[in-house]
Order: sequence, then structure tokens, then C-alpha cells
Amino acid sequence: MRKSLVAVIKVMIVALPVLSIGAIGFAKSQDKPKASVDAQAFDKLKKLAGDWYGKDPATGKEKLALRYRVMSGGSAVEEIIVPGAAYEMTSIYHLDNGSLVMTHYCSAGNQPHLKLTKESTPTKLEFECTGGGGNMKSENDMHIHHVVFDLTSTDKFKSVWSSNTNGKKDKGEQPFDVHRKAK
Repeated sequence: MRKSLVAVIKVMIVALPVLSIGAIGFAKSQDKPKASVDAQAFDKLKKLAGDWYGKDPATGKEKLALRYRVMSGGSAVEEIIVPGAAYEMTSIYHLDNGSLVMTHYCSAGNQPHLKLTKESTPTKLEFECTGGGGNMKSENDMHIHHVVFDLTSTDKFKSVWSSNTNGKKDKGEQPFDVHRKAK
């Protein structure tokens, strides 16, 4: 019996360190879970910080179209649409319990709330109105209802904004095809 006990102890002395190394390696591979699409998309929005230029559809001249700023200790991104114009608008993006959301402060005087859709990817961000918002009597009031960003490049991107009235998508969309100015 003593010989078999010694044999078991020898096996454990050799096997325990091997098993421990394997367990440590497994634990390290589990330490950092992959960021959610919402978190990855929010990181992409943060990287937009700065001024973005596009062509004015009326004049064809290049103008400042969008401005992004990371704010509140990195917990929010401010987007200013057509900075300085009489119809300037602001949107604020942030994570809310892991979901990427946006409130659009429209020049029409309302503030619809939008949320990143499940169809989104880290480079194709699609936002849909979640219902409600400030200064809206009902969902029938005209409001921004859908926004899609194509963020496949770091120095240019496209976004398309569309609105709803009386529960239906309005005709026409507002596209932004913008780029950073070379330094």
C-alpha cells in the first residue's frame, strides 16, 4: 500500500504544475471579454473628435459640416451638425447600461431618442428612434427617426439622416459625405 501511495504522490508532483499552468493560461484567455458592438461603436464615435468638411449642396463649396467632441470624462460624444448655421443641431451619444444611445437636439425644437440597432456593426452604425423624446406631442410629430453611419475609413465617412411624420418615413434624406482636412 505504501508503494502505491508513493506512486500517487509522484504523479501529483509531476501533474499538478502542468495542470496549474494550463488553468492559468485558460484564466488569462478569459480575462478580457470582447467588447460589445455598442462599446466598439462608441469607441469609433470618439475617434471622430474634430472638424469634418463636406460640399455645400447649394453652392458646391467646401464647408464645415460636422464637429465632434469627446466630453464628460469620455462618457459622451457631442456632435454639432452645421456648426454656426441658424439651423445648427446637436446630438449627444453615450452608453446607457451597455447600449449606445443618442439624443438629437433638433432645430425643429424636439429631442428624439435613438438607439443603436442589433443589425449594427462596429463600422456600420444604425440608429432607430425608440419612441418618445422631448417636446413631441406624439410619434406623429416630424422627428429624426433613423440615422446610419458608414465608418469604414478614419479620414472620411458618410451618414444618412431621415425623418418620420405621421408615423411614416418622410421623402428625402439628409446625407453627409465628409472628410478631415489634411494637416
